Amino acid sequence: MILKGHEYTVLCLDIDKTGKYLVSGSYDANIILWDYDTGKQLRTFNGNNSGIWSVKISPDSKYVASGSWNNNHYAKGSSLNCLNILDLNTFRVIKSLSIYPDRYKILSVIPELDDSSPNGIYNILFNANGSKVAALTHSRDLFIWDIKDNFNRTTYSYRNTNHKLLGLSPNWNYIVCSERKRSAIDTSFYLMRLETNEVIAYFDNPKRTVVGVFFSSNSKYIVSISGDRILRNEIDVWDIETQDLICTLKGHSNVVRSIAFSENDKYLASAGEDNLINLWNIQTGKLIVSFTENNEKELTSVIFTPDQKYLISASQDKTIKYWCIDKWIDQ
Repeated sequence: MILKGHEYTVLCLDIDKTGKYLVSGSYDANIILWDYDTGKQLRTFNGNNSGIWSVKISPDSKYVASGSWNNNHYAKGSSLNCLNILDLNTFRVIKSLSIYPDRYKILSVIPELDDSSPNGIYNILFNANGSKVAALTHSRDLFIWDIKDNFNRTTYSYRNTNHKLLGLSPNWNYIVCSERKRSAIDTSFYLMRLETNEVIAYFDNPKRTVVGVFFSSNSKYIVSISGDRILRNEIDVWDIETQDLICTLKGHSNVVRSIAFSENDKYLASAGEDNLINLWNIQTGKLIVSFTENNEKELTSVIFTPDQKYLISASQDKTIKYWCIDKWIDQ
């Protein structure tokens, strides 16, 4: 199935836990809610002034959070109100949340797939019961708001510290950081407890530059995208408990743009600028199958469906596609 509704590159995707809704964000600054089964376009939100880098549906399917590079129509006195909380049923803004203005500047033009800008939010996570929402910014800061406390910011915000945030675990127990330094090259990162700042693990692959870190669904593995600053096309899989490098996945010829995990932490999907979607067995490091769109447009995002029957991808060609995988994996 192929979904069409965005005017420019589709940058991000999420699906609710029940498998009823799919949500997408685009460089066209629109957010679209889709019926997962039929592909019907249900609602559209166009209250942003710039592209949508991240979307996330809350675990209770009440909210859709969206993060953009810049300000939105609901910003009040700052260009940094770039996290919108929408009511999923009405698709109207409930709250527009700010990040500190002194670290960011308004950019009039942001390249379509440029992830080096200091502006905006590149990842959003809800905690397990949907009571809190976190935003990771392109400047590698972390901000957390308490939904039940009228979206007030919590004390667990990381900003102007020596820690450069790379990731937050799905269970909200851990964060992954590297040191803030002038050099753009990071070959190592460390695991910290969110509430205590205690460093509990250290990961290093000295011959490789780490440019992105992701947690598996059950926080058993950490995956890092690595390579040089231009060709970020290899994926290292680390065991959090033992801190061992389990395997390195090599199957992309260009930058890896997106990583997704199956619910059982057995499979990993990756999408890249080489127009490939690769499905991997994490435990063996084996490439199971590759999909390609057979065009010159870059892939930007990939997710598993809750039933693990499909991978859903977003592309620079403005479309969203379903890829059947159930014959290749164990349910």
